[in-house]
Amino acid sequence: MNDRERVLQHTKFGEVHFRRIARSRSIRILIRPEKGVLVTLPLNESFTTAELFLYEKADWVARTMQRLKAKQKETKTVFTPETEFATYSRKVQLVPEARQNVRVHIVPETVYIYYPEHRSTQEEMLQTVIRKAVEHAWKVEAHEALPQRMVQLAEQCNLPYKKLNIKNVRSYWGICMPDNTITLSIHLMHLPPHLIDFIILHELSHTIHKNHGAGFWKLLDRLAHGKAREYSRELQKYSTRVY
Repeated sequence: MNDRERVLQHTKFGEVHFRRIARSRSIRILIRPEKGVLVTLPLNESFTTAELFLYEKADWVARTMQRLKAKQKETKTVFTPETEFATYSRKVQLVPEARQNVRVHIVPETVYIYYPEHRSTQEEMLQTVIRKAVEHAWKVEAHEALPQRMVQLAEQCNLPYKKLNIKNVRSYWGICMPDNTITLSIHLMHLPPHLIDFIILHELSHTIHKNHGAGFWKLLDRLAHGKAREYSRELQKYSTRVY
């Protein structure tokens, strides 16, 4: 742990992570049903103030967490051999086999998930393994598609960046650090191509503007051909958790 992060064991919410963010201008609470609560705060804000803020918002956090968990349960995909599910560029196919564990084989058009034929796919443990296999496919696809697209858009917009990281994170689609290192989530692969481009353009815009002020939105809107606000609203319909 460093001076930018702190972890608190909360009586209601379990493990709460506090994280100082360079471009943050206020304290924010992010509710992550399976990973807990993340509180972000500006670099010059104290952890004590952030803890008090969380305390004041405890009822809202509890209600929001309950609502998100209920929504997640309603929309969660149950994977079976008959389930129609696709990643960004591949169809997911479950195949029962005489085996003891789960094996994943990724080819250009399909993600094959081989599972023990003597086990029901309804088992939660097996569903968890299958979801991890799907995430692995998204990771493969992210590394296939995102670096090349990042280079293309950066060159088109004349907005150089230091380097690109691709990570399995759910708390954001992308982030640009003060040194212009950009990190993109593998979960961009949930999005249609125009929104993937929009996220990349969003982070490239932060190489010039380190906040979300008027200058940032003017640049992003120009890069997005006048559709920045429209795409931002459309992005609200998507989640880093879709199954």
